[in-house]
Amino acid sequence: MKIPVEIIDRSTGEPVRATLFDAITVEHFMETQNEWRPLVLEAARRQAASAQAARADIPVHFHWDWTRKESQLALLAVHFYGIEYLGKLQGIMKAETVGHVCRLPEQRGKPLIYIDYLEVAPWNVKSIMEALAKPTRYGAVGTRLVEAAVRQSIEEGFKGRVGLHSLATSEYFYLEVCEMTPVGRDPGKQNLLWCEFTPEQALIFVGD
Repeated sequence: MKIPVEIIDRSTGEPVRATLFDAITVEHFMETQNEWRPLVLEAARRQAASAQAARADIPVHFHWDWTRKESQLALLAVHFYGIEYLGKLQGIMKAETVGHVCRLPEQRGKPLIYIDYLEVAPWNVKSIMEALAKPTRYGAVGTRLVEAAVRQSIEEGFKGRVGLHSLATSEYFYLEVCEMTPVGRDPGKQNLLWCEFTPEQALIFVGD
């Protein structure tokens, strides 16, 4: 699957045509390690050494290693999505179709798509690029990936229901940009906030 999606060129404020795809390979995982991780680690180092650390926006995912997920590429219940622009991976997401259910009272127990991991390239993250004293390149990458999860949910017959555990630094994105519903903190998952889309919210989010 390869479909065109629009992301935002931060230098102009104009949309540009990127590609959403699901044919993730080990090479894409290696790209995140070789090109993304050094920038994330450097940003974390600079933030930790400055007064900015008090703002608690140090990247908490600096230790992520997508290459450890190589064995999951062949699993039917696991789907990986990526967004590419100008030959560079701009974002990547891992979504699962089994193992998780809705927690909202009115949806409790119903199947959903679970976003296990979602990461955008560090040059697209404002806090990271501010720490590196560089401009952010592209916007709306994370939004397009969440939209892909919603559309997969619809295709699976889950009516757009999506759930996830949000990192603290991502709560604003999921609650304010995506407008997901906060259900509560999960003590079994590092006290992370569980966020969820109802079918109605999902359709509004993707514009259907």
